[in-house]
Parts: sequence; structure tokens; C-alpha cells
Amino acid sequence: TLVMETTHGATPPHEGVTRASEAARLLDTINTTIVHGGSVLIPSFAFGRMQEMLMLLNDARRRKALATAPIFCSGLGVDLADYFDTMSRKAGFVNFRRQVMQDLAVKPLQRKFVEPGRDLPEKGIYVLSSGMLVENTPAWRVAANLLDHPRNTICFVGYCDPDTPGGKLLAARQGDLFPFPNLDYTAQVRANIERFHFSGHAPRNELIDFARQCDPRAIVITHGDPPAREWFEEELAIELPHAKVTNPVPGEPCQI
Repeated sequence: TLVMETTHGATPPHEGVTRASEAARLLDTINTTIVHGGSVLIPSFAFGRMQEMLMLLNDARRRKALATAPIFCSGLGVDLADYFDTMSRKAGFVNFRRQVMQDLAVKPLQRKFVEPGRDLPEKGIYVLSSGMLVENTPAWRVAANLLDHPRNTICFVGYCDPDTPGGKLLAARQGDLFPFPNLDYTAQVRANIERFHFSGHAPRNELIDFARQCDPRAIVITHGDPPAREWFEEELAIELPHAKVTNPVPGEPCQI
């Protein structure tokens, strides 16, 4: 039996977009922002994405392809860096060493936050939890300082649910008002908001190929948006007509 997690990221790949091209575009955006006197916020998922962004920045700095600027990190992702380092050393399942943070001379955020709306006094690259800009996280707080100022850039590098603050900010236009309720503050969107496609999920065609190679007697589709689940259910029925494909209703038992 094969259990397939379709996830939100299991969507058709963007034509011409590769991980390498997105990395190059992200670095170009960072460098342009820093050169023009701004700061960059990269809201990052604590598990995996933050460590990936640090690796990307470290590689760019080694190649002298990164503008000179301090790098700040804060949140759960910093604590998880130790676990990634251990997994890398003992099992080789991931490619990350905590030495990367030392090489980048990563700085922690100041304990005393700057008043919302005031630009950060120290310009730099802020790689902070969380990826969807959830309230009461370091990324959320720093966004309240950067959003009003046109020289700054906020770079989203992962999926954002439309109902999360990150999803709402991605949907906002220049000049729109953006509330920070828990900070009793409303910003005006003047900073640049950029979206980069660094999905950690396989595209649909790769998942279908994987299922075909496994040639299971039964397939259970889990997680993901209903349209994505329905798409997989239809495609798998065509590609593997002998397999029993189950698209269970969440919360209800099903017989495999």
C-alpha cells in the first residue's frame, strides 16, 4: 500500500522556473536591496527552509556573490540547526553543518524590539521564523518595522496559506494598509514584496512517476487541497487501473 501526501505544493511546476533560477533571482533581489540601503526579511520555516537559506547565503558569500551586510537569525530554526548538524554528521540524511552559521557570523536579534513602523537601525539580511509570517514570531515583528519603508524587501521563499498573514501580505498591493493587531499598529505597504518558488515538495508528474514505479495494490491519498486530491485520484486511476485508489474523507475511517 502506498500513502501519497499530495500537499499544497503538489501543483504543476511553473514553466521555466528551476531551483537554480530562483536562487539566482533571490540573490539578485537581496543584493539590489542592500546596495540601495535597505534590509531584507526572509520569513523561513524553522525545519529545513531556514537552514537551506543559510546554506544558500553561505555559498553566495564564498563566491563573492553576496552584498556585504550582517545576517540575523532568530526563532525555532536556530535551535533546530543543532539537530540538522547531528543528522548530517551521523546519518548523512541532510546537508547542513552549524559551522555555516559561524562562517556567516550570524547575529541574534536584539532582545529589545524597535517600535513598530520605525525602520530597523541596523540594515541587513534577516532570516527569521516563521515562513507564513504568523503573529508573535520574529518574522512578524520585524515585518512591522520594514513594511512602511520602500527601500526594504520581504522575500517569501515557501508556501503561504492565503488565510495566514503571509498569504494576505502576498495578496496586498503597494499602498494597501496591513494590520498588526497584536502590536496595535497598521502599516502601509511600501516595501517590496517578492515571492520565490523553493517548494520542498515534488511536482505532480514526479509523484505520479513514483507511484507507477512502486506499482502498489492500493494507494491512499492524504493531506492537500481537495482539487489536488481529486486530480491525483483521477490520474492514478488512469495510470494504475489495477490499483485501488482511496481518497478518504478527513476524520472518517476507511477500508483499504
